[in-house]
Amino acid sequence: MKPAWLLLMSVVLASLGQIFFKKGVFITGEVTLKYSVIAELFNLVFNPLVFSGLVLYIISTILWLIALSKTTLNFAYPFTALIFVLVMLSARMVFLENIPTLRYIGIIFICLGFLLSSFA
Repeated sequence: MKPAWLLLMSVVLASLGQIFFKKGVFITGEVTLKYSVIAELFNLVFNPLVFSGLVLYIISTILWLIALSKTTLNFAYPFTALIFVLVMLSARMVFLENIPTLRYIGIIFICLGFLLSSFA
């Protein structure tokens, strides 16, 4: 498999992991770390959605490492910028979060920067 596909799959899985994290903490509730830190972290990590997000991150990291073994870091690293784009757009679609206009402009600049650095 070509490195670009591995990198894209890694980015998508990392983005999905973030969505799972947010859904998990939404169910678990606000983490305060004031009283029983160990119990609170245990409940958080073993929430099925948060745990699934961690698994997605592990798979994403494995794909990232495989891709790095096949290409240069200066080619691979701009792909991580796409995580910002995917997470923001996913937050809008999944959680109905408001995205200010200026942030949409930022997404456009991130995409332009990715294109310039990946195909140069």
